[in-house]
Amino acid sequence: MMERLENCQFDLASRIKKAKTNFQKSPNERLTKEYLEGKLELLEGLWSEFLLGHKELLRTTEPKLLSESAYMRNDTYDKTEDCYIDYKCKLKAGLSEYVIITSSSNTDSNQPTLQAPNVKLPKVNIPIFSGKYSEWNTFRDLFQSLIHSNKTLGNAQKLLYLKGYLQGEAEQLLCNIPITDSNYEYCWGLLDERYNNKRYICHHILKRLLSQKNVTCESASGLKGLLDTTNDCLSALSNIGIDTSTWDVLVIHIITLKLDPESKRQWEFSIMDISTTELPTYDRFERFLNTRYRALEFLSSESKPMPNKTLPVSEIKTMHVATLVCPFCKKEHKLSTCKAFRDTSVELRREFVASHNVCFCCLGNNHSAKFCHSKYKCRICKRKHHTLLHPTNKIAAQEPQNGEVTTADAKKVGAVISCTSTRSTVDCSQVLLATALVDTVSKNGQTYTIRALLDQGSQSSFITEATVRLLGLKKIPARGQIVGVGGTNGLTTRSMVEIKISSRVDPNIIMTVKAYVLGSITSLLPNQKITAEEWKELEDIVLADPSYYTSNRVDLLLGSEVYSRVIQNGVMKGPLGSPLAQCSSLGWILSGVVHTPTKPSETINVMHCSVEDNQLLKSFRKLEDDVPLPKERTSTKNEETCEEYFTKTSCFYY
Repeated sequence: MMERLENCQFDLASRIKKAKTNFQKSPNERLTKEYLEGKLELLEGLWSEFLLGHKELLRTTEPKLLSESAYMRNDTYDKTEDCYIDYKCKLKAGLSEYVIITSSSNTDSNQPTLQAPNVKLPKVNIPIFSGKYSEWNTFRDLFQSLIHSNKTLGNAQKLLYLKGYLQGEAEQLLCNIPITDSNYEYCWGLLDERYNNKRYICHHILKRLLSQKNVTCESASGLKGLLDTTNDCLSALSNIGIDTSTWDVLVIHIITLKLDPESKRQWEFSIMDISTTELPTYDRFERFLNTRYRALEFLSSESKPMPNKTLPVSEIKTMHVATLVCPFCKKEHKLSTCKAFRDTSVELRREFVASHNVCFCCLGNNHSAKFCHSKYKCRICKRKHHTLLHPTNKIAAQEPQNGEVTTADAKKVGAVISCTSTRSTVDCSQVLLATALVDTVSKNGQTYTIRALLDQGSQSSFITEATVRLLGLKKIPARGQIVGVGGTNGLTTRSMVEIKISSRVDPNIIMTVKAYVLGSITSLLPNQKITAEEWKELEDIVLADPSYYTSNRVDLLLGSEVYSRVIQNGVMKGPLGSPLAQCSSLGWILSGVVHTPTKPSETINVMHCSVEDNQLLKSFRKLEDDVPLPKERTSTKNEETCEEYFTKTSCFYY
């Protein structure tokens, strides 16, 4: 069975190929309309039989045997399909040329025939209609003049041509309708009903007319574009049967509002001779715009740069301006904004500042720190030196006393433990902590993006004092002691806030977080800039912190409670030296040891703290709990009688 089907397919493919070869060898005098139509019908019949045989072969043959057959190995179907399409295009091209010649020769049979000059005119092609409403009128008029009105063609042939000039949505509209004489009028009416939507076409033409850009200055190209678009829109409206002959005043008013001030002024002067009872016409307005842009074109081509006016010597003022040069890289910018200076380690920065007599407070080079008038202090420890010179081996200073709240009404808080660390060892690697950018709304309703550190080892969340002031959050008294590494008492938290954060990846995820207020959470993370170009596997995922490789401050620390709510399924492990990516509702977070080609540092930043009640208050509350409560006192019968009598006879009611 399979061999017989294969032989039939090979025979049909050979006949189609041979028919194409014979057609290419046919002389020109043989290529009549009847000959081309016969060839086309024969080709369609062969192709239909080939398709049926192909479907039958696929239906009745096992896939394994079919894949090993010569029919599939030789790509018989693909080669035959290419041959069929090429042959059909040649036949349709020959028929279209014959139709154009026939229609042009039958336009006026009563006129005397004149011998045409020996000039080869360009071929007239009907554009392909893809279903755009703006192209329907052009396609309809051209198709009707060349094919629809051609009496030498039958309806089946017209429908064949019609389908050949359609694509996209229009082609799908007629794809299931067979080619017969009775279906041509139905198909043509179906297309005309679908795409001859005057209301839709008129809406887009008026939208184009009214949405033209304003001409802000005297410009010949701007005036020409305004005039051409207006005329094009008016012509398009006329083509769909809309009378625009009485629209002169309306069109002039619309276009005048889009003119530059000088052109508008010249137009008003040009119509001063019109009586107040008359209105200007659009023809006059069009002539004005033509004259105006021609004059501007001439002036722009003849214009020359005006010579500079010589000022009197007494009016010339000279000032000596010193060029700002960075002492580190010798370029024109401040030392505090120098990228090369920021990329170095803190030790090298401090050595450079000390050896070049640069101010430790503002990094200026014309005074010392003793005489510096700058009010800015280090953002990490709040001392009088620049943030870039903050030593990484020092413990951050305590929270400033500004804005402290009283502890009389402080809430009782349990022990809260937080533990995070960043490290850069001598093997040019550092630990990347999981950071994310989240959105939050301030008291004034303005949205801010802050940087958060996700720490699953923290039992609570923390926020910096600067972020609280920026957002205008209300502090809630909550006193607690921060215990550092080794049990050393370091900081004291006196307040907490409630902050609403939302995901930048999914705005529907909104969480309310209670966070303790600290002066600072940790130093800049990461310590050094990381080369992110090596991790190609991160290009196809949405990162929670797209700038994870750049050192930046941490505004918020999200503890284990928030971490467990945002974490999702999905982990990506890269090659050795690349971070671990974990999916969350805030985006993909990155963490782990990464190798960097930057200069190694021996600095280790550790944050290990616990927030707990004052020990004296805890002891006092414990003593109170140990004291037994007094037993409830019971009244005697006489006391109850007296109390009842007093209640009935007394004029005071309690």
